[in-house]
Amino acid sequence: MSFLRPARSIRLKIGLVFGATFFLGFAGAAMYVFNQVRQVLIQQDNRTLIDRASRLAERTSVYPLVIPLPERGEVLSLDYTANNVKKKLYRSPSFPESASVSGRDSIVQRDTFRLARVVRMADDDYGNLSVVVGRSSNPLNHQLGQIGWLLAITLFMSMSLSILGAWWLSGWLLRPLRAIIDSARSVNQAEHVTPIPTPNSGDEFQELANTMNDMLARIRQAVDTQHNFFAAASHELRTPLSILRTEIEVAQREAINDRERHFLSSQLTELRRLSRLVDDLLAMSQLRAGTLQLRPERIELDDLTLYLTERYHHAINKRNLYLAIQLDESSASLTIVADQDKLTNVLLNLLDNAVKYARPNTQLDLSIVAQNDQIVWSLSNQTNVPIPDPDRLTREFYQADVRHDGYGLGLWISHQIVRLMGSSLTVSATNETFRAEVRFSA
Repeated sequence: MSFLRPARSIRLKIGLVFGATFFLGFAGAAMYVFNQVRQVLIQQDNRTLIDRASRLAERTSVYPLVIPLPERGEVLSLDYTANNVKKKLYRSPSFPESASVSGRDSIVQRDTFRLARVVRMADDDYGNLSVVVGRSSNPLNHQLGQIGWLLAITLFMSMSLSILGAWWLSGWLLRPLRAIIDSARSVNQAEHVTPIPTPNSGDEFQELANTMNDMLARIRQAVDTQHNFFAAASHELRTPLSILRTEIEVAQREAINDRERHFLSSQLTELRRLSRLVDDLLAMSQLRAGTLQLRPERIELDDLTLYLTERYHHAINKRNLYLAIQLDESSASLTIVADQDKLTNVLLNLLDNAVKYARPNTQLDLSIVAQNDQIVWSLSNQTNVPIPDPDRLTREFYQADVRHDGYGLGLWISHQIVRLMGSSLTVSATNETFRAEVRFSA
């Protein structure tokens, strides 16, 4: 799903930037509107209180004493002042004790009440009459709270819609880029380099696709040239190398001294290494070009394994290693269908790696067991140093320890051949123990 893409994606960044920008802009506008509405409501409430206090003041008389009663929810205080003598005419029981209002027409907030004060001349034009009317501020605060919540909900919904809109719009705008990425990923996973579809948009995406196709064309040409060179060089080198090996083997049988025999033996060893490299390069070219031919046949895997380990008996003893073989005796047959020549090369390569990289005076554990509908061939050995990333061993020209002989092609070729045979080769390393496992269909 697109919502599960990494947090670094351009689409998510566009959505977040757009949402944050909209939030800041709308939040500023909402706060301005809320303050304006708040001022209007407070001014309206102030005018209402002043008008109410003025009406009560007009209905109040000192001689004779006439005191209007406050409405429900109101508090009232009446004071008469003459000759600097202040006389309290009336005060509601719930009137705030600490309330003191100064000024002729003024509004104050005391506790939970809003108080308005009006002063006028008494009927006898001798003294001043002070009328203070108050109402609870809770209704005004409740109304302001409702408006604030309404603006907050509107802000949240608008921001959510803006983020979703930006998400959809950015996805629509970046759709050509996503197509280019998917095509490039398929090119990376495929055996052959294929062109990326070019969108007919006339913008930067079309230019990017054309540029990448030009780059892929150059890569394809370089890869084809490399494969052709490897194939041609391998074919050309195999014949002279075979002739040299044959001549050296014949010369070894002649009556020569020990020094010459040792010299020829050393040359023969180097020729065999060179021949193996040529064979690996040829196999790599065939695998890359898809021209490697397989001849499937029924193979007794246990018999083939015992035969190959017998061939490696001398090399195992030379390294002071011990080979422990475990065969699944509960299985009636350990027969698989594979190309025997190619499978022999794969198993020999795994045995050679185990012997080459194993710690001296340790044990090699080889087992063949039947699991469900599969036959598992595995080989484990103790390594000299830990292998941090064993998966890289199946890549071309990669060596975990460059101090040993080799070119880093054996495991990659084995992995590709096993895959072509419908099986799987996996390698793992834990606690300085390296394990190669091949799973065949029974």
